[in-house]
Amino acid sequence: MRIQFLILFSIQFFLLSCTEKLLESRQVDCYFQYEYVNYAWGFSHSGFTITPSGEVYAFDKTTPWVFAENDKLLLATLNKNIAASIKVDTLVTKTEIDRYQKLAFYAKSGALSKPVLQGADMGGTICRIIVPDDSDPQNVYREVLLSEYGDFERHNLAPEAAVIAEWLKKIHFH
Repeated sequence: MRIQFLILFSIQFFLLSCTEKLLESRQVDCYFQYEYVNYAWGFSHSGFTITPSGEVYAFDKTTPWVFAENDKLLLATLNKNIAASIKVDTLVTKTEIDRYQKLAFYAKSGALSKPVLQGADMGGTICRIIVPDDSDPQNVYREVLLSEYGDFERHNLAPEAAVIAEWLKKIHFH
């Protein structure tokens, strides 16, 4: 009887530790970005990027910028965009980064709503995460839309995406 109890206890302990490791691994080291782009009546571009370590970098239309192609971006290009930006005194805490990276794990797979035309010449305000791409996670990153509003409105249908987008809107300081 005692041996059966010990075996059962050991199995439960093992399963519990595996579950904890699985939950800990359900997080993605990603970048968070808030961006405004408008091509009407001249070019406007501004926003900020938050690195996986919580550093915040602001950019505007004078910043040399390389946009993603087909939502893909080389890590070297992402780093160049950040290097051309201005580091802001704002720092996002490790606790916040961990919380939103866990949400990003689910948001990165969310389907997108259909774009709905809202107006003209308003540009677009975009909240996104930039995650390692499965094709080459060391060198290639993929932009994942969380929300877009302006000329068009659309959003990521994963509930976690809305939480991250609202957080980015609160951080917005431009």
